[in-house]
Order: sequence, then C-alpha cells, then structure tokens
Amino acid sequence: MYGVSTRVLVKDVQVNRRILVDWNLDDQPTDVEWRFEARGKTTWVEIFNRGFPATEEGVKAALDAMEGFTLVLAGAKLWLERAIEPTFIVDRFPDQVLPDWKV
Repeated sequence: MYGVSTRVLVKDVQVNRRILVDWNLDDQPTDVEWRFEARGKTTWVEIFNRGFPATEEGVKAALDAMEGFTLVLAGAKLWLERAIEPTFIVDRFPDQVLPDWKV
C-alpha cells in the first residue's frame, strides 16, 4: 500500500497468549509485544512497544508507532468481526499510496 516494510525477529510465541518481536531491526529497534486474553467469546488484545530513546525524537517515534498499531488493530477487528474491508488505513495518508495498490 505505502511501500513500507521493516525487518523483525520473532523472540517468543506463546499460543493464544503472547507474541514478542524485535521490531525495525535496521533502524532503531524496539520490542513489540502482543498479549491476548480470552474474555468469554471474545479476545482482549494489548500491544506494548518498548525501547524508544528518552528524547523528543523518541517520543515522536513512540506516538507514530502507537498510531500505526492502533489503526491496524482497529482495521483487523472490523475485517474479522464484520467482514468489512476498512479503508481508513489507506485514507490516513492518501498521497503516499502506491499507484498500483488495489483497495
């Protein structure tokens, strides 16, 4: 969609509980952890992204990462629960979508 990618290293997977990765290996890596908790017929998901430097740039990077993970998680929820193809991820930066991307 945007032509963006990153290298990750999977550090731990606990089925139905947790995924831990080193994120963005080539440029200021951080830890990203997804935690899953069964709640009746639903699953609660939390995402933790740690390791940003305590600088103004680190705060900006942390906020950008939070926005990105939040948008993707919200889109996945719509797609999984309602079979709706969310377009708000594409709509977030419409001028940066690659010309050959099909929505």
